[in-house]
Amino acid sequence: MNVHSAFRGAPTFLLDSFATLAIEGGVASVASRKAARSISEWPELAEAIQAARGRRLALGQGDSGGGPTHCTATPDQRAYLRALYGYFNQTRFHGTLPHDVPVRLSHRMKAALGHMLPGQRPDGSRCVIEVALNVDLMLDGNGAERLDTLLHEMAHVADYLESGNRGHGKSWKDWARRVGCRPTTLYDRPVMYRPRRQERVTRVPPLPPALALRAESSSRVSCLV
Repeated sequence: MNVHSAFRGAPTFLLDSFATLAIEGGVASVASRKAARSISEWPELAEAIQAARGRRLALGQGDSGGGPTHCTATPDQRAYLRALYGYFNQTRFHGTLPHDVPVRLSHRMKAALGHMLPGQRPDGSRCVIEVALNVDLMLDGNGAERLDTLLHEMAHVADYLESGNRGHGKSWKDWARRVGCRPTTLYDRPVMYRPRRQERVTRVPPLPPALALRAESSSRVSCLV
């Protein structure tokens, strides 16, 4: 019911996306993947799903497979994501984002590349339950897409905590431009995907040069001490 009501006021381009998926019967082509992404990133749908997840959390329930904080990342991948989040928080957001927002990998995403799950504490204050990235972003060849997606979701974190907005409106676009990610909801550059969705992705990408240099310098200091 949440999903159905979310599309109540869907515009023509979104109905065309449904038609594309129905005609092609899957997401094998560029057009069908773009259509699926249009549907999955429709703001009203995201808000409906997030609201439903929030209600499950309030009842002590989670998603099947371990709940919203369930992560398919290896320990090394988690360390990579934490380092990247911390680096962007300091260099792009001036350290204003919560340092403890969980950043996980999801193997369930098909068209979407990431999401930010907003929440609310018992006192009514806003919090962020998680940021999740599509595990395919860890594949070789997805470097620019991985960094842009993480910044995209971190911009959602900043926007939601500051204004309470969850979608891709003006306040989010302002954040996106400020931190250097694309202020769009659709990703039109090619993304590498697993040939078989059941395959596990364990690759740990190299850190960006500036962050790798910082980590190396910290390691040298630790050795001297």
